[in-house]
Amino acid sequence: MTRKDINAVLRDHDNELMSIPGVVGIYVGLMPDDETPCLKVMAVKETEDLNKRIPKTLEGYAVLIEESGVIRPLPGKTP
Repeated sequence: MTRKDINAVLRDHDNELMSIPGVVGIYVGLMPDDETPCLKVMAVKETEDLNKRIPKTLEGYAVLIEESGVIRPLPGKTP
């Protein structure tokens, strides 16, 4: 059985994950082996509540939490 492309999985779940308080971003990254693709959820701070709310896997891909702190635009830059 072929897995769905990880980028499609990201698109299918990004709104759901971004709606969790404390989540500031989601991207396709690599597991610690530097070979296996995974989804990385950037969080202001990794908490017990966040660990409970964010799934460990989505559609066969591992989901890892990465503590990033608050993300702000650079001064003078507009979206």
